[in-house]
Amino acid sequence: MRRGQTRRPNDTDPNAFSKQQLLDAAEMSPKTFDVIRKAARVRGPGHGGLNWMFSRSDIEAIIHKAEGGTFTEKGPAAAEAWRNLIQNGVPPEPSDEDDQ
Repeated sequence: MRRGQTRRPNDTDPNAFSKQQLLDAAEMSPKTFDVIRKAARVRGPGHGGLNWMFSRSDIEAIIHKAEGGTFTEKGPAAAEAWRNLIQNGVPPEPSDEDDQ
């Protein structure tokens, strides 16, 4: 950690998920995720930061924003994936039906 930085309190929170986990669960690009995150006014990494941890309340705010308004194309599917992630604790496995 660089000088002047403090550890985020949810680094050890079992209900927190990394940016990479959220991206993988929603099959979303980092840019799209950051647009939704910023619209939800959730603090995030300055650049990249795939290990940045988001608390459950952060994720719920992102879900709320993804479900409404201007994110009708990718938002609802991502919100559903993130809800599953919060409830189950792990990203869902891809089904065989998706490959056909």
